[in-house]
Amino acid sequence: MRRWLAGAIFFGLLVGSASLARAQGPTVEAGFYNQNIEMFFLNDVDLNNPGNSPLLFWARIQNDSVERRVILSLQIISQNYGVLAEGESKPFILKPDTLIELDNRKLAQGNSPFELSDYSLSEDNLKKLQDAILATGLLPTDHYSFILKIWDVKDPAVQHEKDISLDITNPTVIELFSPGAPVGSSELPGLYTQQPQFVWNSNAETFTLTVCEKMPSNSSPEDVMQNVPRYKGEVHGTSFLYPASGAYPLEEGKTYYWQISSDVQTSNGTYVLKSEIWGFKIAKQESPEKQLLERQLQILSENPAFEDFFQDGGPLEGSVPTGVVFLNGQPISLEDMQLFLGKIQSGKIEVIRVEIE
Repeated sequence: MRRWLAGAIFFGLLVGSASLARAQGPTVEAGFYNQNIEMFFLNDVDLNNPGNSPLLFWARIQNDSVERRVILSLQIISQNYGVLAEGESKPFILKPDTLIELDNRKLAQGNSPFELSDYSLSEDNLKKLQDAILATGLLPTDHYSFILKIWDVKDPAVQHEKDISLDITNPTVIELFSPGAPVGSSELPGLYTQQPQFVWNSNAETFTLTVCEKMPSNSSPEDVMQNVPRYKGEVHGTSFLYPASGAYPLEEGKTYYWQISSDVQTSNGTYVLKSEIWGFKIAKQESPEKQLLERQLQILSENPAFEDFFQDGGPLEGSVPTGVVFLNGQPISLEDMQLFLGKIQSGKIEVIRVEIE
């Protein structure tokens, strides 16, 4: 009697294990072809036009040992705006131990058993997006989820889903601050240093700085930027001091153009984001200390009367500047002085009084 009971319990465990195995069902795995996408286009979520869609994501369906009639669905969700698009396939047969490989294009192909036949964009949520979508058709900065789900038609409890997501930052702007000025807007300013500090602002992360000399044969700013660069290198961050070595030195009396670019990953490949082109001159330094001090006094005072300081009878007649600049009692570099003067010119710092000691 005890042996029969033990055998019955053992048989029951086997039946239970077999039931669990059958309940496992099909699984779906997925991933993006490029996980580093920074720009995302509205057309990329419209699977009704597969010919125009880039290869965005892949999916693999793995069935267990039971033939099943299943449905596959896709839902695309914006964290800030909700469901952007969704749809599901008609029921199709999965044979036992089948492995099916798909991509976003195959989910849109007609006459395919995996086609998302009722796939559509959410009109209500897209209306909310209208103001946020850029003129280029880019979706706004946000967290986007792609949820693929498969389930058994007869037993919906037998299901599996995969959520893959992207954080889209949409770097679209590179704004230059210094040195120089936009080419063509005004006369290019002269710099009294051969190691200028390049400063810009952007929501991209990695940049390429290109500095080219303007030649007499050049016909446009874009033409100048095709010259052999005096310097070209990758920069992490939004400022860079022109190196004293490892680059062609900037020469007095010559004009240079510069530009910042960034390679941005989009759902349709790499897009090169470029700033406008700025330029500057390296001033001839016949008397560098005196010129520097004159320029500093003119900017600080914003008063033409200071032009007379070095004239006969002026308070600085016969003086010889040392070239050392102090700010709040501490010596600072020429680059720091340029940034300080830039704040004065932009109105971020107000000059109340100028005294000569």
